[in-house]
Amino acid sequence: MPSTTLLKRDWEKDHVYLVQFPRPGLVPTPSPFALKLETWLRMSDIPYTNINNNFTKMSSRGQIPFIELNGRQFPDSNMIIEQLTKEFHKEHLDYLQPQERATARAFHALIESHLTWISLYSRSQDNAWLATDQGYGQQITGVKGFFFKNVLLGQMRKKLTNACTIQGIARLSHEEIIDWAKKDLEAVSAQLGGQQYLMGDRVTTLDATAFGHLVQLLYTPQFTEEIKAFITTTTPNIVSYVERIKQQYWPDWDEATKNRSLDTKWKL
Repeated sequence: MPSTTLLKRDWEKDHVYLVQFPRPGLVPTPSPFALKLETWLRMSDIPYTNINNNFTKMSSRGQIPFIELNGRQFPDSNMIIEQLTKEFHKEHLDYLQPQERATARAFHALIESHLTWISLYSRSQDNAWLATDQGYGQQITGVKGFFFKNVLLGQMRKKLTNACTIQGIARLSHEEIIDWAKKDLEAVSAQLGGQQYLMGDRVTTLDATAFGHLVQLLYTPQFTEEIKAFITTTTPNIVSYVERIKQQYWPDWDEATKNRSLDTKWKL
């Protein structure tokens, strides 16, 4: 349900409180938008603390993630990044020239408005892994576990199925969806080329966005194994790219996923 009151009452000035889902077992979060935002906070070196929403607290827009900063709540990962960029003067992550900025904007749209539907479609077909040890099976047990597995996951699938039908991807054939994914991934791979990051040798906000979404395709179950196989065999630079960002900004990845902890230290 939408949150109408602060979750962190005793907040510190200029400290970000990131409200997101609990940690699952495969990845730090099943939400590409939450992973994007948390990665961006690390890239920006902005102090933050995670707050577990326990699958109940959502933003005023019904979304996850959202943040609390200086006694106010801010929804929507993209708007949050814009707000924090101004608030903390982090424009260095968007150092691009106008033409480069246009390219970054186009790829942001491709990733967040097109490629992301592959993972969303996959979870509309089968999200049972979220109730296993790969997901939240270790944290949510007993009556809550039964409700999560048999009720909540079904509600999630229904919402995703409706969204995918309205968007159009659910109306496509199996082969057409795979072709959709391949063309998007080829475009990302071509833009990346032999560079360290999508726009060159320095990270930008686009890299946080790409990482959040590509991690879902690489590390969580999809509706077909063909997608991961395509990434690893045809676009291996994407695999290296994701691993590079993971090593640089998520040295606590294994600890966070093994211990399901939102409170790991990612730097000294």
